[in-house]
Amino acid sequence: MRQPRPRQGSTLVELLVALPLALLAAAAAALLLIHVARAARTQSAALSTSRELRHARLLLTAELEPLDGRDLVLVTDTLLEVRSHVGVLLVCDGRDPANLLVSVPAGTADQWVSTLRIGDDVRGWQPSSAAGEAPEDRASRLRETPTSVAHAPCLANERVAVPRWRLLLADSTLSLLPGAPILVRRDTRLQHYRSAGAWWLGRRQRDGALWDGLQPAAGPFASPADRGIRLRAMTSGEIPVVVLAPLADSTAERVAGIEVALRAPRRVPGVGGARVDSASTLVAFRATASDRRQP
Repeated sequence: MRQPRPRQGSTLVELLVALPLALLAAAAAALLLIHVARAARTQSAALSTSRELRHARLLLTAELEPLDGRDLVLVTDTLLEVRSHVGVLLVCDGRDPANLLVSVPAGTADQWVSTLRIGDDVRGWQPSSAAGEAPEDRASRLRETPTSVAHAPCLANERVAVPRWRLLLADSTLSLLPGAPILVRRDTRLQHYRSAGAWWLGRRQRDGALWDGLQPAAGPFASPADRGIRLRAMTSGEIPVVVLAPLADSTAERVAGIEVALRAPRRVPGVGGARVDSASTLVAFRATASDRRQP
């Protein structure tokens, strides 16, 4: 008598029961993967927005902290024009006020001097004729790009040869003693502008009588209607100050910093709508009323 063969495979009933269970497990796994991917995109968008806000604050802080009130030209909600600090030089020979020989302070690099442009602002401190009075600051502008002069000691009592540069100025209002510091500044604009359908914080600088092309420095941010960028000049008592060129000295001395408020949309790919993240800070000027005569 033959023995019955053992059953192989699954019955139809078992398949009908197992198939829905497998589909449920696959659907649950797919939903989990979709949730993880969406959470990853949301986290990435949040980090990207936070990074742009932080970058914008660092950019504005680096640009504004070294300034004082007299470096401001114009401040509106969406536009900031300043004379940014390029560097400090020392006068080696100031006998001809329109033709200065200068060098960089000891131990500092001088490559940046070759990048100076026609129209850059040169601010120096002229000794007062009356004893005990603070030096008077004067300003002029470069009429030619600096030229390098052979290495030589900057001052008569020095022995170390240093690179020296010749600055040709537009006028002769500066009358400086050897060793006097001069500050080089450049007109700079930071503004909220639109490009390719998005709003950015852009930066441009003056080159002679013209301006460089506006380049995005941080962003994107919300539109002006959504108060993407808001800039205000503030006093030490946190009172807003209207800054329009030319800025009177009495007004300049009251300006203690710039209040910056930023709003950036957080857009997640594949998810409708956008959340808006914000950041604000008060960038205080380093220069105080007691040291405004020096760079």
